[in-house]
Amino acid sequence: MKKTSAITLGILTLLIFSCQEKSFQNKENQLAEKQEMLFPKGEKVPNDKFTGTVYQSILSDEGTRVSNVTFEPNGRTNWHNHPGGQTLLVTDGVGYHQEEGKPVQKIKKGDIIKIGKNVKHWHGGTDVESMTHIAVSIDHEKNPSQWFEAVSDEEFKNEISKK
Repeated sequence: MKKTSAITLGILTLLIFSCQEKSFQNKENQLAEKQEMLFPKGEKVPNDKFTGTVYQSILSDEGTRVSNVTFEPNGRTNWHNHPGGQTLLVTDGVGYHQEEGKPVQKIKKGDIIKIGKNVKHWHGGTDVESMTHIAVSIDHEKNPSQWFEAVSDEEFKNEISKK
Protein backbone atom coordinates (compact mmCIF):
# COMPACT_ATOMS: atom_id res chain seq x y z
CA MET A 1 0.00 0.00 0.00
CA LYS A 2 2.84 2.44 0.87
CA LYS A 3 4.48 1.74 -2.49
CA THR A 4 1.21 2.52 -4.35
CA SER A 5 0.77 5.76 -2.37
CA ALA A 6 4.35 6.81 -3.12
CA ILE A 7 3.91 6.12 -6.84
CA THR A 8 0.58 8.00 -6.89
CA LEU A 9 2.14 10.93 -5.03
CA GLY A 10 5.06 10.96 -7.49
CA ILE A 11 2.73 10.98 -10.51
CA LEU A 12 0.61 13.78 -8.99
CA THR A 13 3.75 15.84 -8.31
CA LEU A 14 4.88 15.41 -11.92
CA LEU A 15 1.46 16.45 -13.20
CA ILE A 16 1.36 19.55 -10.98
CA PHE A 17 4.84 20.67 -12.09
CA SER A 18 3.99 19.93 -15.74
CA CYS A 19 0.86 22.07 -15.52
CA GLN A 20 2.80 24.89 -13.84
CA GLU A 21 5.49 24.72 -16.56
CA LYS A 22 2.81 24.87 -19.30
CA SER A 23 1.15 27.80 -17.55
CA PHE A 24 4.53 29.58 -17.34
CA GLN A 25 5.21 28.88 -21.03
CA ASN A 26 1.75 30.17 -21.99
CA LYS A 27 2.38 33.37 -20.04
CA GLU A 28 5.77 33.76 -21.78
CA ASN A 29 4.11 33.26 -25.19
CA GLN A 30 1.41 35.82 -24.37
CA LEU A 31 4.07 38.31 -23.26
CA ALA A 32 6.07 37.74 -26.46
CA GLU A 33 2.93 38.33 -28.55
CA LYS A 34 2.21 41.57 -26.69
CA GLN A 35 5.80 42.72 -27.24
CA GLU A 36 5.48 41.96 -30.97
CA MET A 37 2.30 44.02 -31.08
CA LEU A 38 3.90 47.18 -29.67
CA PHE A 39 2.46 49.23 -32.57
CA PRO A 40 -0.24 48.27 -35.04
CA LYS A 41 0.98 46.46 -38.17
CA GLY A 42 -1.33 48.55 -40.32
CA GLU A 43 -2.58 48.00 -43.82
CA LYS A 44 -0.86 46.46 -46.82
CA VAL A 45 0.57 49.31 -48.91
CA PRO A 46 0.07 49.61 -52.67
CA ASN A 47 3.00 48.42 -54.74
CA ASP A 48 3.49 51.62 -56.74
CA LYS A 49 6.23 52.68 -54.26
CA PHE A 50 7.19 49.28 -52.87
CA THR A 51 8.15 45.81 -54.06
CA GLY A 52 6.72 42.75 -52.31
CA THR A 53 4.49 42.74 -49.26
CA VAL A 54 4.79 45.76 -46.98
CA TYR A 55 2.47 47.00 -44.21
CA GLN A 56 2.26 50.52 -42.81
CA SER A 57 0.52 52.09 -39.85
CA ILE A 58 0.80 55.87 -39.68
CA LEU A 59 1.18 56.69 -35.99
CA SER A 60 1.38 60.48 -36.39
CA ASP A 61 1.07 62.70 -39.42
CA GLU A 62 1.18 66.27 -38.12
CA GLY A 63 4.29 67.88 -39.59
CA THR A 64 6.59 64.97 -38.85
CA ARG A 65 5.29 61.61 -40.09
CA VAL A 66 5.86 58.65 -37.78
CA SER A 67 5.02 55.24 -39.24
CA ASN A 68 5.36 51.63 -38.20
CA VAL A 69 6.43 49.76 -41.34
CA THR A 70 6.77 45.98 -41.71
CA PHE A 71 8.55 44.47 -44.71
CA GLU A 72 8.03 40.77 -45.35
CA PRO A 73 10.97 38.87 -46.92
CA ASN A 74 11.91 40.52 -50.25
CA GLY A 75 9.67 43.50 -49.41
CA ARG A 76 11.36 46.86 -49.92
CA THR A 77 10.83 50.47 -50.84
CA ASN A 78 11.57 52.01 -54.22
CA TRP A 79 14.47 54.44 -54.31
CA HIS A 80 13.26 57.64 -52.62
CA ASN A 81 14.35 60.63 -50.58
CA HIS A 82 12.98 62.84 -47.84
CA PRO A 83 13.54 66.60 -48.18
CA GLY A 84 13.46 66.91 -44.38
CA GLY A 85 15.53 63.74 -43.70
CA GLN A 86 14.46 60.52 -42.07
CA THR A 87 15.36 58.33 -39.09
CA LEU A 88 14.64 54.59 -38.98
CA LEU A 89 14.34 52.81 -35.62
CA VAL A 90 14.49 49.07 -36.30
CA THR A 91 12.15 47.34 -33.84
CA ASP A 92 12.17 43.78 -35.16
CA GLY A 93 13.89 41.45 -37.59
CA VAL A 94 16.72 41.95 -40.06
CA GLY A 95 16.79 43.98 -43.24
CA TYR A 96 18.82 46.19 -45.53
CA HIS A 97 19.30 49.89 -46.12
CA GLN A 98 21.27 51.47 -48.94
CA GLU A 99 22.07 55.05 -49.86
CA GLU A 100 22.75 55.75 -53.53
CA GLY A 101 26.43 55.25 -54.38
CA LYS A 102 27.21 53.46 -51.10
CA PRO A 103 27.33 49.76 -50.19
CA VAL A 104 24.20 48.11 -48.81
CA GLN A 105 24.02 47.93 -44.98
CA LYS A 106 22.51 45.04 -43.02
CA ILE A 107 20.27 46.43 -40.28
CA LYS A 108 18.70 44.66 -37.31
CA LYS A 109 16.51 45.17 -34.25
CA GLY A 110 17.89 48.01 -32.14
CA ASP A 111 19.66 49.82 -34.99
CA ILE A 112 19.08 53.52 -35.61
CA ILE A 113 19.60 54.69 -39.19
CA LYS A 114 19.87 58.45 -39.80
CA ILE A 115 19.27 59.50 -43.39
CA GLY A 116 20.17 63.05 -44.41
CA LYS A 117 17.97 65.50 -46.26
CA ASN A 118 17.38 64.59 -49.92
CA VAL A 119 19.57 61.45 -49.74
CA LYS A 120 18.30 58.90 -52.26
CA HIS A 121 17.98 55.49 -50.58
CA TRP A 122 15.92 52.33 -50.12
CA HIS A 123 15.26 49.92 -47.24
CA GLY A 124 13.42 46.67 -46.61
CA GLY A 125 13.57 43.06 -45.42
CA THR A 126 16.16 40.51 -46.44
CA ASP A 127 15.48 37.75 -48.95
CA VAL A 128 14.50 35.39 -46.08
CA GLU A 129 13.64 37.62 -43.08
CA SER A 130 11.12 40.32 -42.33
CA MET A 131 12.02 43.66 -40.77
CA THR A 132 9.94 46.23 -38.93
CA HIS A 133 10.96 49.80 -38.24
CA ILE A 134 9.54 53.06 -37.03
CA ALA A 135 10.13 55.64 -39.78
CA VAL A 136 10.35 59.26 -38.66
CA SER A 137 10.16 61.60 -41.66
CA ILE A 138 10.87 65.21 -40.72
CA ASP A 139 8.64 68.01 -42.04
CA HIS A 140 6.73 65.49 -44.14
CA GLU A 141 3.61 67.62 -44.34
CA LYS A 142 5.38 70.48 -46.20
CA ASN A 143 8.02 68.35 -47.96
CA PRO A 144 6.67 64.86 -48.74
CA SER A 145 8.89 62.01 -49.85
CA GLN A 146 10.00 61.96 -53.47
CA TRP A 147 9.70 58.53 -55.10
CA PHE A 148 11.86 57.11 -57.88
CA GLU A 149 12.40 53.78 -59.65
CA ALA A 150 11.96 50.38 -58.04
CA VAL A 151 14.93 48.40 -56.76
CA SER A 152 14.77 45.55 -59.27
CA ASP A 153 15.01 41.91 -58.15
CA GLU A 154 18.35 41.67 -59.98
CA GLU A 155 19.72 44.80 -58.27
CA PHE A 156 18.44 43.59 -54.88
CA LYS A 157 20.01 40.13 -55.24
CA ASN A 158 23.27 41.62 -56.52
CA GLU A 159 23.54 44.08 -53.61
CA ILE A 160 22.66 41.62 -50.85
CA SER A 161 25.05 39.00 -52.24
CA LYS A 162 27.86 41.38 -51.23
CA LYS A 163 26.89 41.00 -47.56
